[in-house]
Amino acid sequence: MSVAADIRAFVASARKELRIMRRYPTLLLSVLFWPILLPAAAVLMGRAYSGSNDPQAIQAFAQRAGTSEVTGFVFVGYAMYMWLSAMLWGPGSALRTEQLRGSLEAIFLTPTSRLVPLFAPPVAALPAIILDFAVIFPAMWLLFGVVLPVDAMLRAVAVAMVGIPALYAIGALFAASVLRFGEVAPVVQLVRGMFVLACGITFPVAMLPVWAQVWAKLMPPTYIVDDIRRVLLGGEGVIDVAGDIAIVLALAALAAILSVAVFRYLEASARRTGMLGQF
Repeated sequence: MSVAADIRAFVASARKELRIMRRYPTLLLSVLFWPILLPAAAVLMGRAYSGSNDPQAIQAFAQRAGTSEVTGFVFVGYAMYMWLSAMLWGPGSALRTEQLRGSLEAIFLTPTSRLVPLFAPPVAALPAIILDFAVIFPAMWLLFGVVLPVDAMLRAVAVAMVGIPALYAIGALFAASVLRFGEVAPVVQLVRGMFVLACGITFPVAMLPVWAQVWAKLMPPTYIVDDIRRVLLGGEGVIDVAGDIAIVLALAALAAILSVAVFRYLEASARRTGMLGQF
């Protein structure tokens, strides 16, 4: 097929996923619930353990996190957690969902590029990601009185947009693994937990052992969440985090190339073993 035909197939695949989400709107309730409950519980627990914002505790936190704004630190971290969940459980399991529906073989019989079913489903996760950020900023203000500058929020959104390709590629890599292993939910759970522990999502990376900090530097979410905090809570500009953005884009390109290579290899293996039709 031509490139134009593949683009039409890409758009059609993305529209299909979005129409399914529209058909079951209650699935979006979690987007309005978890981004508020999870970080709010962590903030309240932190205040209780620190003695209601004890100055010494805040100072110790600021030395490790780079900011004294505990509420903002936690809420941004959980925004990244929800973002990772959306990208891993949505795109990361999209091919598995097609397999359970019995439609994966039919999709692979079409003349479209094999990259269409790999990269098109993640588009359906973008509305949930946007809603996460749209919910978290007002929640910080209404629940804890944290008012963020509008320009800082715009810079944070810009950094988040740059980070989308990296998480997009990570989700595609897990989608490809379905062709070999079938059920990937346990692996997704494991990897999401690893990201939470190693990427500074719920606590500063400085708290990790040195060897773990080195591994954290190889993961795109580490840079994304840190840069969002820097522009949102530290008042830095996008130019100040340009170096990190370059690293994230390089890691995104590497992950995308790896996901395509793994997908092509596993597709050939699945055709030989009949894995496409197995559960």
